[in-house]
Amino acid sequence: MFRNIPRPGRRELLAFVLLIVEIIFFSLMTENFATLHNAWNVLRNATDLAIISIGMTLVIISGGMDISAGAALGLVALMVGRGLQAGLSAPVLVLIALGLGAVLGTINGLIITYGRIADIIATLGTNNILRAAIFALLGGQWITGLPPVFNGLVLGTIGGIPVPVILILVAYALFLYVTTFTRFGQAIYAVGNNAEAAKLAGINFRLTKIGAYAVMGALTGFAALIYLGRMGSVEITVGQDIGLRSVAAVVIGGTAITGGRGSLVGTLIGVLFIDVMKNGLVMLGVPSIWDRAIVGLLIILSVTADRYFEVRTARARLKGRAASRTHGPMNQTPPVAAEGR
Repeated sequence: MFRNIPRPGRRELLAFVLLIVEIIFFSLMTENFATLHNAWNVLRNATDLAIISIGMTLVIISGGMDISAGAALGLVALMVGRGLQAGLSAPVLVLIALGLGAVLGTINGLIITYGRIADIIATLGTNNILRAAIFALLGGQWITGLPPVFNGLVLGTIGGIPVPVILILVAYALFLYVTTFTRFGQAIYAVGNNAEAAKLAGINFRLTKIGAYAVMGALTGFAALIYLGRMGSVEITVGQDIGLRSVAAVVIGGTAITGGRGSLVGTLIGVLFIDVMKNGLVMLGVPSIWDRAIVGLLIILSVTADRYFEVRTARARLKGRAASRTHGPMNQTPPVAAEGR
């Protein structure tokens, strides 16, 4: 079971080809798209989405779904924003963000595993609860004028390389190792592929699912810090779209929405596809409402394509089995009968 972890395949390759086509299209359609400055802007704006999409990948591979990711990011951003106003130090605020995010994710995991509630229903419920909490805590007012404590996560450079680029590369390298070489990462694939078989193999189903949601929450908390570094404020609609965009990035990158298959390499390609598209549409002067519509359409098309490939693969396997039965040993002439002719 553990030796057969899916690696980047044709879905990831297709996503990469579409990304290249997209880049070529916007480069031809807009004058300032294909510049180094614009490339850095795309990466800076994609950093929080890239981080949160790592967690979403783990959750979806495990056979789950987190509708509450955007609301969780909003609540963490709100609490950290209050902490900034109170003058708390950056290390303390980082711990608050990671801890609160992990707690929110763990709550989702506990509700799903012990309450035996479908992931999408459970997280839809927590999403509404968290949105109500954000509205109540903000009281209809934005948090503005925050000190630039986390601006370096978005605008800083190390050795001439933008910090967002370093964050994305380090985060994806780390979790690529986790999903490929650690027992926890392997268990996530096993649970998503076949939960009952995973249990029989000795994998703790509940602990694996809760762990996936806890990691998702902690990464969401860190994404909230990046969001604050870029925006410098907390509004009522904070994080409203990022959950949907992260799901889109994950499924565009080839992760099966039903779980058990996917890769972080594909997710990163999906993140870049989403943010390159957003950047290009802005340069073309297309209203933002169409960006949301396209993201929704991409989710539908990606899931449809995934289902098509699954059905095609299943039919190929059935044909292979039928052929093996037709030409197999059971249908060959017994050696004794052949000698008697």
